[in-house]
Amino acid sequence: MSLTEGPCEGGGIVSEVDRDDSGVTTRIQLHGLDAQTVAVAPGTTVRVSYVGDGRATLVAPDGRAGRHAAPPVRDGRRPGPPSAPPAPAPTIVSSPQQFNTHDLFVDMRSIVDQKLFCKVEGMNFAGSVKLKAAAAMVEAAETAGQLNPWSIIVESSSGNLGVALAMVSANRGYRFICVTDDRCNPQTRRLMETYGAEVHVISVPNPKTGLLGARLDHLKALCDRDPDTVWLNQYENPANAGAHYAQTAPSIARAIPGIEVLFVGAGTTGTLMGNARWFKQHRPDVKVVAIDVEGSVSFGGPAAPRHIPGLGMGMVPPALDRTLVDDVVIVPETETVRMCQRLAMRGFLFGGSTGTVVAGAARWLARHAHPTTTAVTLAPDQGERYLDTVYSPGWREEHFGTAGNLTRPHPLSDPAPAVDPSTTKE
Repeated sequence: MSLTEGPCEGGGIVSEVDRDDSGVTTRIQLHGLDAQTVAVAPGTTVRVSYVGDGRATLVAPDGRAGRHAAPPVRDGRRPGPPSAPPAPAPTIVSSPQQFNTHDLFVDMRSIVDQKLFCKVEGMNFAGSVKLKAAAAMVEAAETAGQLNPWSIIVESSSGNLGVALAMVSANRGYRFICVTDDRCNPQTRRLMETYGAEVHVISVPNPKTGLLGARLDHLKALCDRDPDTVWLNQYENPANAGAHYAQTAPSIARAIPGIEVLFVGAGTTGTLMGNARWFKQHRPDVKVVAIDVEGSVSFGGPAAPRHIPGLGMGMVPPALDRTLVDDVVIVPETETVRMCQRLAMRGFLFGGSTGTVVAGAARWLARHAHPTTTAVTLAPDQGERYLDTVYSPGWREEHFGTAGNLTRPHPLSDPAPAVDPSTTKE
């Protein structure tokens, strides 16, 4: 048996020739990349041809082809490669705030034994839901003519909004000063400083208004000293809630059309109010439940020390409208850290606020839901920023004792099968 080569870009080499016992079937290995089998009579010639995309095929003398048939040759020319389906368009951004994932949900049924979908809000360059508020507030200030190239943006933040504003300010060319307190995670402070922000850490609380009051006192002093400072004031800025009214709530309704209950953590209440207002106007059948943490005074509870940044306030949030909230769940921080551990045991490393809202949602659903109730909550951020706090056994022991730890492996049910949330029914 002999071999001849047909048209081949760059030439071709037959690296292996095998013949079976009958002597009529030949298997040929080409370049170690392609194997073909053709049946031929002994002593005949097998032609190696190459199709337009570079794959080799064997052609017997009678024109029968192997696995990859050679394309017809017309006018002495081989046709080009077959047309492939168009590739999805790439996502190309020129600023980090232009990218955000809006349609990622985690099915929490295997963790909380309830039909709860958790909307993941940390898949962006700022790593948290606060990117929406930060971008919206800076854009609103620019539109209103409040920001000049020499302006210094200042804001009070427990962490995530500070990171988001530091990132947006760096992209837009503004100086940024974040006023925080000593509950802010060390990694969060370093992130802000990496973006070029100044971080002022307040450790002495105001005797009447606590650490938040002391932060605001310091911020106001900065503004009094320097006329170039611009305080965005996340606590009362309508762009804060407006970002969630325009983006977060509609994306939830599209993704989970059968939603019956929405759980939202309460901090400044921008996220809560934006979502609650949209659902009350467009889907009033959906219950909106606020999740707060023990020690917060937002919903009238007594003030107490809190160790996990994100949710809770030392004053009643100016943006809060109680008429838009159907119910409130207050979660102890021990339940927060234990729920974070449960989530991590399933491979989901979320932040402290997520542990709080998932724990609160599970508690409410266990008391009020029926088996088919469809509920949604939000995961504000990821857990990497909490490795030195929530996910540190030493830190948990210091602040919560043994109550903050799962004392034995927590029994978890088998993972629930993946579902299409859009098919859920009320």
